[in-house]
Amino acid sequence: MAAIMAASLAACTVAAPRTVAPTVTATAETQPVGTRGDAADDPAIWVNAAAPGESLVIGTDKKGGLAVYRLDGSLRQFLPIGRVNNVDVRDGFPLGGRTVPIVTASDRDRNAIVIYTIAPDTLELVDVTDGVVGTNLSEIYGLCMYVEPSSGRHYVFVNDKDGRYQQHELEPRPAGRVGARLVREFRLGGQPEGCAADDVTGWLYVGEETRGFFRVRAAADAPAQLELVDEVGTGHLVADVEGIAIHAKADGTGYIVVSSQGDDAFAIYARAPGNAFVGRFRVTAGAFDGVSGTDGLDVTSAALPAPYEHGLLVVQDDANTAPRAPQNFKLVPWRDVQQVIPPRR
Repeated sequence: MAAIMAASLAACTVAAPRTVAPTVTATAETQPVGTRGDAADDPAIWVNAAAPGESLVIGTDKKGGLAVYRLDGSLRQFLPIGRVNNVDVRDGFPLGGRTVPIVTASDRDRNAIVIYTIAPDTLELVDVTDGVVGTNLSEIYGLCMYVEPSSGRHYVFVNDKDGRYQQHELEPRPAGRVGARLVREFRLGGQPEGCAADDVTGWLYVGEETRGFFRVRAAADAPAQLELVDEVGTGHLVADVEGIAIHAKADGTGYIVVSSQGDDAFAIYARAPGNAFVGRFRVTAGAFDGVSGTDGLDVTSAALPAPYEHGLLVVQDDANTAPRAPQNFKLVPWRDVQQVIPPRR
């Protein structure tokens, strides 16, 4: 196992006023989750390269399990596996002589990582976890994935409410199962949850709910040196800092999207080195109710069927109000976001 590394930063809370931000609207919403209260949390988008219209949105019901939705928001599959908090997906994992997509989620009932693949014929999630892929975390919380470009190795980052982060390498096991081994640890000074890794640049972005968000090298053998990207109190982010996702274009450009939960907004940063702040926006009422208090989010730049030709943003909605129902996820065309944020310089 690679050396265990540590790095810590003190947390602080700074109040910031609600600021004006341009707005966009959702063009679809998912079926509400099956449990009430604070339940829906984190989505992941799987792009079906062979049939983009059959791409999937995978969302957590952190009181009940994993839900799989079509692009029109209808429910395709539900797995009643318990309290799963965050979810992510990557393609290209070698298993059984072929490469498959891998979906992982943080299992709060067992402080473990659950692992699925997507069946090519049915597009349903199939459990391939090798037993219980445990962690020594006391309260597993956030999760995101990373694929190292030079080696193709797949990793899962998980965190604990006490600030600890772990990096696990996924490994193929006999009989088509998948396990993992711990390769690195580090720590934030306060409570984390959202994270996202850029597979091309090699940066991992991690949020500290009341402080801001940071970047750290994602390589398993890299020093765990955290660099502050932006913090609460600058007018860009209002605590809690929650979901983080990367709008990654093939030409190397793109954006980092961060949920500014405290003022129902989203902050946009350049993907390019330096991660300069670009702008903010909100998702307000249109054909569907507006979005408030977002926890998790995901985004893709892939060309999907209209109106998502320029990509798709999926965000959790804390208060699903029209009609009033349990929480769900809203789907927003990236072209609309692109129109309301300043152009890249």
